[in-house]
Amino acid sequence: MLSEVLFAGVGALVKHLSTDLTQAQLVFFRNVFAFMFLLPWVFRVGVSGLKTSYPGLHLFRSITGLIAMYCFFQVLANMPLAPAMMALLTAPFLVPIVARIWLKEHISRITGIAILVGFVGVTLVLEPDKTDFNIYIWLALICACLVAVNKCSIRKLSGTEPSARIVFYFSGIASVVSFFPMLFDWTPISTASWLALITMGLFATIGQLFMTKAFQLASPVKIGLLTYSSVIFAAILGYVFWQEPVSAGLILGTVLIIFAANMTIRQRWL
Repeated sequence: MLSEVLFAGVGALVKHLSTDLTQAQLVFFRNVFAFMFLLPWVFRVGVSGLKTSYPGLHLFRSITGLIAMYCFFQVLANMPLAPAMMALLTAPFLVPIVARIWLKEHISRITGIAILVGFVGVTLVLEPDKTDFNIYIWLALICACLVAVNKCSIRKLSGTEPSARIVFYFSGIASVVSFFPMLFDWTPISTASWLALITMGLFATIGQLFMTKAFQLASPVKIGLLTYSSVIFAAILGYVFWQEPVSAGLILGTVLIIFAANMTIRQRWL
């Protein structure tokens, strides 16, 4: 839940900066500053601490995460914050399916019911009858699919890889890959924007570490459902900074989402 607070903060900063900076710049600096915040850990563990037996899986996790980031930043720039963040809440519905197919993890009956309840909650939050499902909604859904795969790849890596190493490879690979598009899509950056970019990198790094540690401690099915909490933080930020309305559907949907998450956390077997 702490990681979701920080990720909501990253989303708000991206939306704020999108008026002055390009998407390529935002993606690159989000990753490069996150990478820089991890350098003290690198110096502490040395080269031996970076050795991994799963370079291919790290690369797969990094590329899928980077593509999801490009999609999501584009969505944030062109949609209100709360609906943009909430569209990603379809990812937890996909996590159990991916975890079942890829990781062979069991999905209990209670978890299945919780997913259905959560789906109803997200539907109420998004209010599809009032929302124009344009290209950015579909882009957010594609992003959700990539996020579900990404979360399960973290679970697979976390069996042998420490949290900081997983985040290090993601930030490093993403920084290198996103550097070249940024060169062809550059705009001047103000001092205030630099400060916001640094803060975004810090939030992203701490959030990634918290999320990775969470996946080391529990199944992606349970953790995936906990990401529903981001609806609360997105709604608060959207209301405070962009005066996005808090509707009855948002409140009722949030209650159902919290109830669904509570159902899966309290069960004894997964």
